[in-house]
Amino acid sequence: MSILDKDTGGNISTLVRPNSAQLFFVYAGGLGQIEGMNQMTFLQRSGLLRRNVVLVRDPNLKFYTEGVSDEISDLDQMIDWHQAYIESLPHVTEVYCMGNSFGGWSALFFGYMLAVRKVVALAPAGPWGLEMLHELMSDPNGVTEYDIFYDTSVEEDVVFAKTFDDIEEATLHERPHGHLMLRGMLNTGELVEILPDAVAAE
Repeated sequence: MSILDKDTGGNISTLVRPNSAQLFFVYAGGLGQIEGMNQMTFLQRSGLLRRNVVLVRDPNLKFYTEGVSDEISDLDQMIDWHQAYIESLPHVTEVYCMGNSFGGWSALFFGYMLAVRKVVALAPAGPWGLEMLHELMSDPNGVTEYDIFYDTSVEEDVVFAKTFDDIEEATLHERPHGHLMLRGMLNTGELVEILPDAVAAE
């Protein structure tokens, strides 16, 4: 099974599963990787292989303010692309966002903007935009819940996570996996356990 690149130089790749009613946007960390795993390995180990998935990375490491390609060249266009992609899959009824490290910030931001069902942010990081993100989430979109996982031994991750301690829709989870939270939760099986049960398309 191949992952289809949406003509963005590998910065957006999609997997369409007509039999699944769920769509997961997964955002890579600062090195453009899912903690060193290739796409297929991640999809197999996470249990997402049989669901609709979009893998996203920011080649500029500028919080998508320069987009991901010539055609999607700023943050507004990124949001528009997400919305259009969701609308292009009429069999999808549940949308989720997930990300590790820098991708955790991305998952929280796009999850809020798109009003997805749930966000899973694994050791989210990135001081730029943190205040803006908190300000956004302080005004609930009425839909999205946020699960934020962090390790108390990683000071920067603690600071990031605790910023959202006052957000009613956010739940903070301590896990002993360091900053490589995604890999740690895959190794223990926790990541598969926290994902919603699969839902078939009607």
